[in-house]
Amino acid sequence: MDDTQIILPTILYDDKLSTSEIVEEIKKMKQQKTIEKKYESKIKLRKDGRQYYIILNRKQLTAKSKELLYEKLWQMEYGRQNSSIANLYPEWMTWKRDYTAVSSKTLKEYSFLWKKYFENEEMFYFPMKDLKTIDFINFFRKITQSRQLTKKLFGNIKSLLNGIMAYAVEQEIIIHNPILDINCKQFPFKPVNKSNDTFTITERKQLLDYLKQKDDIYSLAIQLDFHLVLRIGELLALRWSDIEGDFIHIQNQCIKKTLMKDDLTFESRTYETVDRIKGNSNEGYRFQPITPDCKKILEHIKKLNPDGEYILMCNGSQLLTDTFNEHLRRHCCSIGIKPRSSHKIRFTVASILFSQGVELTALQQLLGHTTLSMTMHYIKQVTPLDNTIQIMSHALG
Repeated sequence: MDDTQIILPTILYDDKLSTSEIVEEIKKMKQQKTIEKKYESKIKLRKDGRQYYIILNRKQLTAKSKELLYEKLWQMEYGRQNSSIANLYPEWMTWKRDYTAVSSKTLKEYSFLWKKYFENEEMFYFPMKDLKTIDFINFFRKITQSRQLTKKLFGNIKSLLNGIMAYAVEQEIIIHNPILDINCKQFPFKPVNKSNDTFTITERKQLLDYLKQKDDIYSLAIQLDFHLVLRIGELLALRWSDIEGDFIHIQNQCIKKTLMKDDLTFESRTYETVDRIKGNSNEGYRFQPITPDCKKILEHIKKLNPDGEYILMCNGSQLLTDTFNEHLRRHCCSIGIKPRSSHKIRFTVASILFSQGVELTALQQLLGHTTLSMTMHYIKQVTPLDNTIQIMSHALG
């Protein structure tokens, strides 16, 4: 049994320490044991018995006792100013959770990226102050050279790394973030097939005609989604009180939550309705017109759910994203069209509205976007290619 195992029960029963502090204490004890094993044979006592010393890289480190010398050696390898990116990662993740607006989904993505791309890289265990711009360039070249990373995935990896380095600057561990000096256009990325993956106008009609024969809440929820331009979380968070005349007020969203614990593991996923919109921007809070067909769907839903707080409820509970998508997938398969997610319905409705003459600025407001470029990303081909050929022939003939 080592010293850590002897002291551990005392730490666990100290109610003055939080869980994160206990984790840090255990980690430090393990580090101290590593230091002792590594340097014990190299430590000498002066002939006069007044000081202990050790010679490292031709430099002498001294202290009045072995314990103080071990502490100096610990500071040299694990101390704040010698923190590595690997040392700082757990602290940064906890800081992101406690002091920023980052979602639990993003934290979980960071955790996945860390384990896949960073955990086994030697450079991330060196002191941050010793890392140069070229070290990060070489790391980026290594992970992109086979063109297996999309530009988006690379951006996520860089975002994680950049976040830790920016935090290190803020904590005065380093004075400059070298990643800011890198031109990332030099790295090769995996080409992305941007082929159209929305429902076409014909597929939308097929699906709606099929669903009109159904009389369950999920079929009605999918129909409702095809008559609005909402994120799935916004759709599932709609309340009857959000309806104001011929408009519906978008002011809440249902989000997935997977809380990160102090040991960086994650609790089971839950759902929560919050009074904010994705991106936390003012543009997210908006009104959407209710068309006559949309009103008929809402009236049908009201008969099934007359007393619920939320519009879309089943057996007294809100519908959830996963079950919504599963019903959507099954219905698509039933009529022989390619299954797509609820998010593709949002792309589809936006594209249909644009093809029918809705101005981009109006579409931007309906989608709740902060920029027109974001709205342009949603515009896809929803009409048959034959229509485009006819239009081109007429225009250019």
